Amino acid sequence: MMRIASALLAVLVVGCATGGEDAPVPVIGAEDGSFALTALADAALPPGKCGMILWTLDANTPTPIMRYVSGESASIAVNGVPVDLSLAETGGGGNFGVAEKQVFVGGAGYDAVVDVHFGLGFDGGSYLERGLVKVTSSTGWEVVAPAAGIAGCRSK
Repeated sequence: MMRIASALLAVLVVGCATGGEDAPVPVIGAEDGSFALTALADAALPPGKCGMILWTLDANTPTPIMRYVSGESASIAVNGVPVDLSLAETGGGGNFGVAEKQVFVGGAGYDAVVDVHFGLGFDGGSYLERGLVKVTSSTGWEVVAPAAGIAGCRSK
């Protein structure tokens, strides 16, 4: 697990997309309202920023499903489309601008709740263990994904 997390920490990708705030944003899902969390195109913390990156396993391959930049926004991908979320509530212990429980709202009809436990620390961060990411759509559908990851700060 530590080798996988260390390898994932080394993966840095750049890019982020946001939608306009004036246009109505439809729920990104199937006709029945169902949806899937998919891999993020941007799984890296920007240089000089703190936050977290969470992964889940997809066919035994670690897949980044959420990134939160402390003091800014969180990113997920729903059916391959980037969705930004705003932090609304935190609880439990925390470090690096990340709390053990975080509630995110307002992204294209999606909200998310993240529960994680801080694990072993490393230089500039900490592993996140036994995590769950629950994303709910405005249509009432939910996706719950087990997750692990890192919280920390990226050097400039």
